[in-house]
Amino acid sequence: MKTAIRHLRANTVAYLALFVALGGTGYAAISIPAGSVGAAQLKNHSITPVKFNPAAISGSVRYSAEVSANGKVIDSRPRAELKGWDTDFGGGELSWGHRIPSGCMALASVDQGAVGAEDAFGYVAAGIVPGGTGVQLHMTSTTDPTTPLPVAVAVICP
Repeated sequence: MKTAIRHLRANTVAYLALFVALGGTGYAAISIPAGSVGAAQLKNHSITPVKFNPAAISGSVRYSAEVSANGKVIDSRPRAELKGWDTDFGGGELSWGHRIPSGCMALASVDQGAVGAEDAFGYVAAGIVPGGTGVQLHMTSTTDPTTPLPVAVAVICP
């Protein structure tokens, strides 16, 4: 009996902390209604693609970038760089420095939201470099083939 009392005295603070922690978790489990956490409560990029239900979503954007008409990366996620960009040719390789998994696909379009591109029309061909870390791009303006166009790129993976 004396050892039990001695044990309780020595560990009083530890037991108190344990009950407070368990009580808080229990309170949250009981007081938060099911389905109450939705899109408004989630921060951007707080859920990783691994946690998506494949039955509910077939893919997610893993890499994205905006490239200006003069061949500069305006914005990207994660950080991207252009390799061998040719403004006369209207293309080159856009690389994120990470190996793109198999099964992913690249989508690209003329970024008509860019300044000065509101009236630009053209085609963009995009393909993932085999076994690589980037996307090969080629853009062609339908109004003037010598005019480079701004491009928006996304790599979608299952």
